[in-house]
Amino acid sequence: MADQDSTPAQAVSRDLLPFITNPAQYVGGEVGAAGKDWDTAAVRFCLAFPDTYAIGMSHLGSAIIYAMLGARADALCERTYAPWTDAQDRMRQVGIPLFSWESRRPVRDFDIVGFSLQYEMLYTNVLAMLSLGGIPVLATDRTDADPIILAGGPGVNNPEPMAPFIDLMAVGDAEATLPQFIDRYRDLKAGGAARSEIILALARELDFLYAPGLIEPSWNADGTLAALTPTVDGLPDATRAAYVDDLETAPFPTAPVVANSETVHDRVTIEIMRGCPRRCRFCEARHTKGPVRYRSPEKILDLARDTIANTGHDEISLTSLSPSDHPRLKAILTTLDAEFAPRDVSLSLPSLRTNDQLELVTRLLGSVRKSGLTMVPEAALPRMRRIIGKPVQDEHLFAGAREAWSRGWNVIKLYFMIGLPTETDDDIEAIAAVARKVSNLRRESGKGPGKVNVAVSNFVPKAHTPFQFARMADEAYLTRARQMLHRALPTKRLNVRIHRVDRSILEGVLARGDRRVGRVIYEAWRAGARFDAWAEQFRPEAWQKAFQAAGIDLAFYAYRERGRHEVLPWSRIATGWSQPDLWKEYQKALAEAATGPLCEPPASS
Repeated sequence: MADQDSTPAQAVSRDLLPFITNPAQYVGGEVGAAGKDWDTAAVRFCLAFPDTYAIGMSHLGSAIIYAMLGARADALCERTYAPWTDAQDRMRQVGIPLFSWESRRPVRDFDIVGFSLQYEMLYTNVLAMLSLGGIPVLATDRTDADPIILAGGPGVNNPEPMAPFIDLMAVGDAEATLPQFIDRYRDLKAGGAARSEIILALARELDFLYAPGLIEPSWNADGTLAALTPTVDGLPDATRAAYVDDLETAPFPTAPVVANSETVHDRVTIEIMRGCPRRCRFCEARHTKGPVRYRSPEKILDLARDTIANTGHDEISLTSLSPSDHPRLKAILTTLDAEFAPRDVSLSLPSLRTNDQLELVTRLLGSVRKSGLTMVPEAALPRMRRIIGKPVQDEHLFAGAREAWSRGWNVIKLYFMIGLPTETDDDIEAIAAVARKVSNLRRESGKGPGKVNVAVSNFVPKAHTPFQFARMADEAYLTRARQMLHRALPTKRLNVRIHRVDRSILEGVLARGDRRVGRVIYEAWRAGARFDAWAEQFRPEAWQKAFQAAGIDLAFYAYRERGRHEVLPWSRIATGWSQPDLWKEYQKALAEAATGPLCEPPASS
C-alpha cells in the first residue's frame, strides 16, 4: 500500500512509475502545462479524456478547452487520462486513486470532472476512471462530497446510453457552452448551493445542458421508447446545441502542452473550418457540428507561426470535416508553403474530398512528406453515392490519383463503407475495381502499379442523420462482404483492412441505444471490458455476458428499422435538423435520389 504520510506526487513516483510500461506518459510536468494555486481557484475543473495519454494529447478539442479554462482568472484546469491496464491494476494494488497530471491530486477532489466522449468504444473507460478515482459510478449514488460529472463531445448527441453515469451533458461547441457553465457554477457554489441544487439550476437556466437524472424514460409494450419526461418543472422543452458564431476569433491553443512521450499525432493541428457544406446522409458530424464557419488564410498563418514557435513541431496538419471544401484552400496552402517550406516544416491534410479540386490540391501540397495521401470516396458506384449523398465522380478521383502518383506520392489510402442501405454485391465488387484502377494509374508515370491501402468500415447508422431510421446490416452479411473484399484484393500492392464486425455491431447498439443500454455498459465494465477501441483489449465475451445480464436483445437495437414517428433516445437533443426533415431525406435516399450540398461554398481563391 502507498505510504499514507507521503504526498500524492511522491506516491506516484515511488509506487507507480517504476512498475509500469511507458512511465513517461504519467510523469506530467510537460512544457506548456499550467500550474495554478488550488486554494485561490473559485472553480476547479479536471479535464478527463477516457483513452490513453498518447491519444488524449493528440485531441485538439481537449487542448482548446484546457487553454480556454486555463486563461480564466477564476478557474483551475488540470488533465487526466485513462491509465493503461497495467497502471490501473498497479494503482488499485497500492491504493493510488486516479489523479490529475498537473498536481497529482485525486480527481475526486475537483469541483467538476469533464469527460470528452469522442466515440462509443470509450464508454467503459469512463466507468473505469470513475471507479479508479473513488467516485461512485452511478450518478444516483453520488453525494455532496462528489464532483459533478460533466460530459461533452459527439457521444452526448445521443445522451441516453451514458445517462446512468453522467450528471450533466453539454451539447455543442465547448467555446459556446463552457464559459456560461463555469460562470453560473461559480456563482452557485459561492452562494452555498448543494450539489443537487446546482445541477437543477444549471439544467433549468442553460438550455444546452441535458440532465439525465431529471428526465424519466418510459417504454411501450413493444419495447420502443414511449416518452422522455421531465421529473421537475422549469426544464427547457429541448436541449439545444450551442455553436460558436465566429471561428476567426474563437479561442485556439497556440501554446499547447507538449507531450513527454510519443503521441498519435506529434504535430501542430489547426482547424481551418468547422461544419461542412456537404449533405452526406451517413455523417453524424455533418448534421451536429452546426453551420459552416471558416478561418481566414491570414489567421491560419498567425496561428501556425505562434504554435510552431511554442512547440518546435515540424508538421502542420490542416483539419476539418472536409478541408478541401474551404473556399480559400489554395491561398491557405500557398501562404503556409511560402512561410514554412524553407524551414522544413511540412503540411498535411488528413483526407481529401474527391471533387474537382482534388487534382489541384495534390499539386499544391508540394512541401508535404510524400508518404501517403488519403481520399474518401465512401462508395464505389454512382447509385450508392447518390443514396449516401456523396456526389463523387470517378473522373475527379482518378485525376487526383494520377496527379499524386506523378508527383511522387508513395501510397494512396482509400476509405469505403460496406453494409450501406440497399447495398448489393455489385457495390462491394466495385470497391476492389476502383482500388485496382487507382493502383494501375501509377503506370502512366512510367512506374509499376502503386500501393493502395483500402480501409473499409462497417456502416453504423448514427443519430441525427437521415439514416438514423435504418437497420444495420447483420453479422452474417457483413462477414460475407468482408470475405468478398479479401478475395478480391489479395495482393501486397492492394492492402485491405476492414473493421471488426462484432465491434461495429456493438458500436451500432451504443450509438442508437436508450437508457436500458446503460445497464449493458455497466455490466460489461463489471465483466472487465475497458479500452474497447483497442484490438488487443476488446473482449467480446464480456459484452456477451453483459447483454445477457442486462436482459437486452442486441438485435432490437442494431437490426431494427425505426419508425417515422418513433420517440428516439435523442429526441430531446436539438442540433438543427428536425425528425420529419430527416425522415424525408431518408425516403429520398431509398428512392436513390441525389442530394446536393446544403450550401455551396464560395468560389475558390
